[in-house]
Amino acid sequence: MKFNKNDSFSHGNSDIKIVDILGKGGQGEVYLVKQNNQDLAFKIYSYDVSDDFRFNIKNNIRKGSPSSSFLWPKEFIEFTDGDCGYLMDLRPKEYQSFISYLTGNTHFKSYRLLLNWCIELVDSFKKLHENGYSYQDLNDGSFFLNPENGKLLICDNDNVTADGRNLGVLGKMRYMAPEIVRGDKDRFTGKEQMPDVHSDRFSLAVILFLALCKGNPFEGECLKKYVLVDEKAEYEMFGSHPVYIFNENDQSNRPIRGYHTAVLKRFPSLPSYIKEAFHKTFVDGLKDRENGRTTEIEWIKLLCKYRDELITCKCGEEYAYGFDEKKPNDRCPNCKRKTRDFCVFKANKSTILLEPNKYIYEFHIDKFSSKYSKPVGKVIINKNNPSLWGIQLKLNQSVTIEDINGRKKTIAGDGVIPIINNLKVYYDQKLIGTIYMKK
Repeated sequence: MKFNKNDSFSHGNSDIKIVDILGKGGQGEVYLVKQNNQDLAFKIYSYDVSDDFRFNIKNNIRKGSPSSSFLWPKEFIEFTDGDCGYLMDLRPKEYQSFISYLTGNTHFKSYRLLLNWCIELVDSFKKLHENGYSYQDLNDGSFFLNPENGKLLICDNDNVTADGRNLGVLGKMRYMAPEIVRGDKDRFTGKEQMPDVHSDRFSLAVILFLALCKGNPFEGECLKKYVLVDEKAEYEMFGSHPVYIFNENDQSNRPIRGYHTAVLKRFPSLPSYIKEAFHKTFVDGLKDRENGRTTEIEWIKLLCKYRDELITCKCGEEYAYGFDEKKPNDRCPNCKRKTRDFCVFKANKSTILLEPNKYIYEFHIDKFSSKYSKPVGKVIINKNNPSLWGIQLKLNQSVTIEDINGRKKTIAGDGVIPIINNLKVYYDQKLIGTIYMKK
């Protein structure tokens, strides 16, 4: 069934009017519609979907979205001729496609916002998996980003199913886990391995690598073997003989100089713990799909650490200082200027490098919190005296500070913590950390 502008149909107690067509593809069409004066998107399938597929979407709608980042189906619609589709929220215009970012047409306002996007991406899939789902078809067309604030939207959620089930979609080449490409046998059932949480984790790592390095982790020197990258070539590169381009034990597929420029420029600046997480998934994870791949909570901790360690040079370059590296970054990788002195907030297990507009998040002060992107403090500069810095709080209770001489003071939940050397900070009557100068 196809619609034209100004067509309408009834659903329940409301009328739905077709305003415009937003796009079309192999599965069907997506329309801009109006329901009860609200603009929504409506996807209708161009083929006869199975009963299992219908049941799955209805069940997902009933259970609800695991995270606000998902453009989740809202209402399932069936027509008398058997056609069906669903309503979902519209993607706001300020959100750009991940593909636009990869091609250089869209840029995050800062590197910190890129990391915010990555953290929200991983956290969204953590929640998805905790709710018993697997996405099964992660690819570059599934994600959108707001370059101004680093927010994320995930689309194409109609293939999301309960983990262990599959509705026929295996994924997209270049993002699929190798065992899915090869059609390995499941060690428990003996049947062909279907996408699940473990294959999701592989694909998630590919998306993160693309976000941070702007290159595919398995496309390197191997490309020279093929005149044309056809299905056979893709099967070898991503299925039968995948070699991670930065495999420490196999240098046969390194990035090609002059061709993989972005990867060669970006990868060296990653902290060692991020490199190790990629190596674990793309090397160890090829042999052990269940235990060898970096999990969501591991990625979140590492990416939050990366965000905490960022320092901004006068030239505008953002880079990780590297508190735990064998040799911390004492110079800007761009202009080679010496890294300036800075203050650090050692809060619970986090080490946060303090600079203007840097945020303190709820998980920093509450070790039981999973709010990795909820700000509860922001580094500000005194307008009348730029040498005075502080942390503007946004808490529902006060904190206590203690200076080097043991003098204590209560700071209201919306007050400002002065950034002073050797200042102790207490929250909920417990010492959560210390501010100190790093030289």
